Amino acid sequence: MSKFCPHCGEELVDSAKFCKSCGRNLENIQFSKPDNASNFTVPAVEKDHKYAIIIAYVLALLIPLFGVFAAVYLLTRNDSQKAKTHGKYALIVAVAVWIISFVLF
Repeated sequence: MSKFCPHCGEELVDSAKFCKSCGRNLENIQFSKPDNASNFTVPAVEKDHKYAIIIAYVLALLIPLFGVFAAVYLLTRNDSQKAKTHGKYALIVAVAVWIISFVLF
């Protein structure tokens, strides 16, 4: 029988005492076999992409061309709506900085 971490959804070995992904203690958790194994689903966990978002904004302000690349990277993340939203905003910032730099110089 496969077990899954109730916090992050990572698949666990039967003898696991801690989750290898999130580190949660699993000793006091009761794992029950689902009535119908085909209806059992693992909860989806959205990835953070915190550092990629920060780098995208910094690059958008300092080096707009690389900011565009970082924004496109965030826009193509299918595992996080937050990353897509920030990718859109970073792209707008990069293009705006690029246009302003051409106008001023």
